[in-house]
Amino acid sequence: MRLGVCTLIAVACAVVLGGSADSARTQGGAGWSLKPVADGQKWLRVEVSGDTLYGLRLRGTDFTVTGIKSVRASGGPTPQCSISGSPATLVCDGELPGGISVFAQLTTSGSGGAYDIALLFQPGDTDLFYIPSNQQPPPAPLGGSLGRTQNGGGRVTISNRGTASFQQVEVAPIGFRADGVATADCGVTEGGGIACQRPLGPGKTAVVRFSGAVPDSSSAYLLATSAGDTGLAYVPYGDPCPDSAASSTRLRSEAAIVRAHLAVLSHTLAARPFLAPLRRKLAALEKQIAAAEHGLLRCEQTGRKGAAASACDAKMLSVGNASGREAGLRDVLPTERRVAAKVKALRSLAASTQKKLAAAKAKLKRVTEALLACDAALAQG
Repeated sequence: MRLGVCTLIAVACAVVLGGSADSARTQGGAGWSLKPVADGQKWLRVEVSGDTLYGLRLRGTDFTVTGIKSVRASGGPTPQCSISGSPATLVCDGELPGGISVFAQLTTSGSGGAYDIALLFQPGDTDLFYIPSNQQPPPAPLGGSLGRTQNGGGRVTISNRGTASFQQVEVAPIGFRADGVATADCGVTEGGGIACQRPLGPGKTAVVRFSGAVPDSSSAYLLATSAGDTGLAYVPYGDPCPDSAASSTRLRSEAAIVRAHLAVLSHTLAARPFLAPLRRKLAALEKQIAAAEHGLLRCEQTGRKGAAASACDAKMLSVGNASGREAGLRDVLPTERRVAAKVKALRSLAASTQKKLAAAKAKLKRVTEALLACDAALAQG
């Protein structure tokens, strides 16, 4: 994920970063990455490890930094940032202790991605060395949520909406720190964030539970990484259970379709011998619904919904409902085709279901695209 990393060991790293031996007296390091996230916007992350740094500078070499949309910090105080000078330079000053990640959303002009970055090793450092760097590919939008639990901790979901497969996930908390992690293969980072060595495949959701106070004003960056891909979302504190609610909605929507079509088919005596598979499917769905509703109830009983839930929660529920309808129509269509071959009076039913399935697929595509667009907007911070 990092474009540039330097371990500051006395004079050796002073040569790399251009500082004097005095300004390189700390033993630490920093990594940084810059990614385009929208037209005219770039997202910067600077990670500090080891001893404290005191600021950073960034200037584009084939694009111009025109403004700051947001600056947030995870694991330490947010630095004071502004745009000044010629060429226009992002100037951030403040203590950046080991474990902090500074996230800046920048507005830019120009289509390039080459830039220079410098770090401050002491307050007011003016002997700066700018390191040439290049932006990385844009991140894939993730979905997710952040919620509080009654037992004094929190719950994060990280959803992979795309086709990439990730190997690690990370939670960079804003306004809170994790004290411990209850989820397997996860640990607390130097800055109070969470890092997990676990896969996150296409269409999958990771749930991370942790201890630590989560105020209403909290938010988090959610990241997923692999050798060639990065996923990103920015989520405010909101409903801790949208993924569970969407799963329950999908199952209930699917069962409703199967139940309704079974009722229609059951009215025709000649169709009844063909209905056993659908009855078994409905029974299985009802068991899944009961389990999903139990899980949702437990989540809602241990979580506390904020005044403003995540902006994408409603769209996630819409995807769940549309997905369930599409699945239900796919469930019933094979049986209706078999019945239509034997019962002339029901031949139009299969044709009607086929048209409804095509419409359901189109709607699922639309609501999924709307959810992806919402996730992408949140990822822009």
